[in-house]
Amino acid sequence: MRNGFQRAALARLKIFLVGTEFFREPGGIQYINRMLLRMLAEFARNTPAEVEVFSLNDAADGLPAELKLPAGFQWHGFDRARVKLVWKLERRLWQAQPHLVLFTHVNLAGVAGLVRLAAPRARIAVLGHGVEVWKKLRGQIGQGLRNADAVVAPSEFTRSKMIEVNRVKPERATVIAHGLSAEWASNYLTSGRTAGTGNTLLSVTRLIRADVQKGVDVVLHALPGILRRCPETRYVIVGDGNNRATQQQLAVTLGIAGRVDFRGELTSEALCRAYQEADVFVLPSQTEGFGIVFLEAMFSRLPVVAARSGAAPEVVEDDVTGILVAPGDEKQVVSAVSGLLLVAEERKKLGAAGRKLVEGKYLFEHFAARWQRWMAQIVPEAIYLARHAAAFVGETETESQEVGKPACAG
Repeated sequence: MRNGFQRAALARLKIFLVGTEFFREPGGIQYINRMLLRMLAEFARNTPAEVEVFSLNDAADGLPAELKLPAGFQWHGFDRARVKLVWKLERRLWQAQPHLVLFTHVNLAGVAGLVRLAAPRARIAVLGHGVEVWKKLRGQIGQGLRNADAVVAPSEFTRSKMIEVNRVKPERATVIAHGLSAEWASNYLTSGRTAGTGNTLLSVTRLIRADVQKGVDVVLHALPGILRRCPETRYVIVGDGNNRATQQQLAVTLGIAGRVDFRGELTSEALCRAYQEADVFVLPSQTEGFGIVFLEAMFSRLPVVAARSGAAPEVVEDDVTGILVAPGDEKQVVSAVSGLLLVAEERKKLGAAGRKLVEGKYLFEHFAARWQRWMAQIVPEAIYLARHAAAFVGETETESQEVGKPACAG
C-alpha cells in the first residue's frame, strides 16, 4: 500500500501560476488572477494537484487570512522584487518539475526561456488581457509569447491582435472569456436592491493616465448635451488614480461639476450600492480587451453604453443588452444615453437581457468550466494519471478495510 501512496504523490498534477499581482491593488488583471486561483482550488477537489502561486507585486504575507486554499497550494510573494521572483521560480522549477506553467501577464513571459531550461517537459502558457498584447512586443517578452505552447485571450479581438501583431501561431491561441467573480455576485445579491431614480449614470474604471481612452472624458464632454434633454441627470464615477484631478478640472471647465460625483475607490458593498442606484452604465472605452465592468453592470440589470471598439462588441450586444456608439463620438453618447434615460421600458428591456446573458454565460461556474476544459486539452495525460492514481489509492484503502473486517458468524 505504501507504494500505492507513493505513486499517487508522484502522479499529482503540478501547476505554477505566475502573476504580476493578485491582492495588493484593485484592477481587472488582479480580479482575473484571483478568479484563476479560485478556479484551481475548485479543480483540486477532483484532481490531486500541487499548485504554487508566484506573485511579483504582492508580499510574502500578502495572501488574505480569510482565503482558505486547499492542501498542496503554496504562496510565494515577492513585494515587487523581480530578481527574487526569478531566483525562486528557477529553484522551484528544478525541484518540482511542474506539468504546466501559466503566466497571467505577458510582462512575465520573458522568463519562459528559464522554464524551458529548468523544466523542459512543462507546458508553458501565457494569458494576454488587452492593450498590452495589441502592440509589437520585442526582446525576451515577445519571444516568450511567440514560443509559448499555448496563448490565451479573453476575446477574439485580443486573440486576433496577438496573431496579427505579435505573430503568435493561430493553432496555439485560444479564447477563454472572462467571467463574474462569485464573491462579487454574492455581495450584490445580499446587499439588497435600491431602486434607481431614473436619472443616474455610472462609470466604473481606474482614473489613470495610462487608461485615458476609457472614455470618461467623452462622457463628461457629452454631459452638457445630455443635461439639455434630461436636466436631472447625475453622473457617478467610481475609481481613482493619477488622472482623477484632470477629469475633475474638466468637469469644472465644462460647467458641470455640480452634476458629477467622483467617488474614488469603494468597498465591495459600496460598489454594489452604486450599481443598484444607477440607471445606465456608460463607458465608451476604446481599449477594452474584454470589459468585466460590463458584466457587473449587466448582472445589475443596467443597460450598457459602450464603444464599438476593441472587444466591447463581443460582450455588449448592440440593441440587445446595450447600445454601441462610435469611439470618441460625443453626439452618439448624448443620443444613446438620453434615449435610455427618457424611455424606462427600454432600460428595463436591455437590463433584463443583460442579466440573462450573464447568468447563462459569464458566471464564475462558466469561467471555471472553460479554463478546466482548456487544461484538459493542454495537459491531458498528467490530469489522467493524477486522477487514476488517486482512484487506485482509494480502491486500495477500501480493499484493506475489507480484509481487516472480521468474518461473519455462520
